Amino acid sequence: MGKDIKFGLSAPMPGADLNGLLDFSVKVDKLGFDSVWYPDHVVFVSPTEAHEAWTVATAAAMKTKNISLGTVSDPHRMHPAVFAQRLATIDHLSAGRVCLTLGVGEAMNLDSYGIKWDRPLSRLREAMKVMQMLWKSNAPLNYQGDFYTLSQAFLQVKPYKRDRIPMYIATHTPKGLRLTGELGDGWLPIDLTPNLYAEYFKTVEEGARGVGRSLDDGFDPALWVFTSVGKNVEEAYKTLEPFKYVLIMQEQLKKAGYDIEIPEEYKGLNYFNVIPQDATGRQKFREMGKFFPREAVLDFTITGSKRDCIKKIEKFIDKGVRHFVLFYRFSPDPDKALRTYAKQIIPYFKGI
Repeated sequence: MGKDIKFGLSAPMPGADLNGLLDFSVKVDKLGFDSVWYPDHVVFVSPTEAHEAWTVATAAAMKTKNISLGTVSDPHRMHPAVFAQRLATIDHLSAGRVCLTLGVGEAMNLDSYGIKWDRPLSRLREAMKVMQMLWKSNAPLNYQGDFYTLSQAFLQVKPYKRDRIPMYIATHTPKGLRLTGELGDGWLPIDLTPNLYAEYFKTVEEGARGVGRSLDDGFDPALWVFTSVGKNVEEAYKTLEPFKYVLIMQEQLKKAGYDIEIPEEYKGLNYFNVIPQDATGRQKFREMGKFFPREAVLDFTITGSKRDCIKKIEKFIDKGVRHFVLFYRFSPDPDKALRTYAKQIIPYFKGI
């Protein structure tokens, strides 16, 4: 399948303290992973240290040599000109290893702080355009949009030896998927089956065709996915089972063909709209997992022995995935799972 298949990792946020995050970044860089992604949260649903993601990425840039460094963020907490300057600066520190994923936002990062996220997809589109214009232009810019205004604006730092920083979009919605095809350098959805991935990717391609764009030229179809590596499927599933509530988004369960009736009190709950201050909401969110059947969990994740995981990855590749961002820490032995990917699974796909 060749070296075009990439494997990245979700950093242990939540989970590790600051030194642990930096040690992790150095370790996976040496192990040969292609990317590491730092979830960008003001707070987490679980109680933990919540460090600012780009500060962590900056420190990691100084300690690593090859791995791409990205965050999964939103366009609401920072003006796009400031965001573009920050990213370009870190791009220089890392010698061109920065990337960014944007989504429409999460309640936990916004609601309690009075940060507006009205018309979130429209704001995301405009923020991307502003950032890309500022990176590319060598002259002052004037721009009047729905959310942002530029008047003779320019940046005195550009991305390192390039005119843009790769921008992925994290989305499942038809409008978001089309926007990904129009403006994105990659697509990074979460929690999809192989068949759902292929179905949604068609809409990304439609968006690209609508603006006369081909996705064959450097577009990166990625997937953020849970994986559990064990001796066999039973052992690997056992450690996933307590966390079923985060492994599947309930609206995707229906679209994947699982006719599961979720009681009304749980409908609409997902990781993106539960806030840490709402103890009742957090508890219902955890309880919701009991309605997700075992076969669905296996469908939405990469679970089992090394051979099982390879077969599942091949299914995703057949449906269009080229970059896997792995959350592996629910494995029976997370360190062993990490080594299995680094020493056996990744070499299998890269032909090393």
